[in-house]
Amino acid sequence: MPFNDPPDSIVQLLTNRQHLRPHLSVREVLEHATAELGCCPIAIDRATHWLNLDTTRAIGRLRRGELLQLARSVHRFWHAAAANADAGLADVDSPK
Repeated sequence: MPFNDPPDSIVQLLTNRQHLRPHLSVREVLEHATAELGCCPIAIDRATHWLNLDTTRAIGRLRRGELLQLARSVHRFWHAAAANADAGLADVDSPK
């Protein structure tokens, strides 16, 4: 999934895991998101810290609003990290 996709893919993955594997921790589910969707692990870490989310909590215990907020935050931090990386590459490639 490219970073500019809407957070729907992340929401779908989190919802799927919440219903099928409710005893997995949030951390484990987000590791699956990194593997399956290519999410940036740094963006995931920043989003969970920003939301002050306990990643040892079972994914099945999250409310729908928390799940949506997590997906949107991961997407936002992922998009920002990719934009910063692109800007850094542009600076390196630009003639001085």
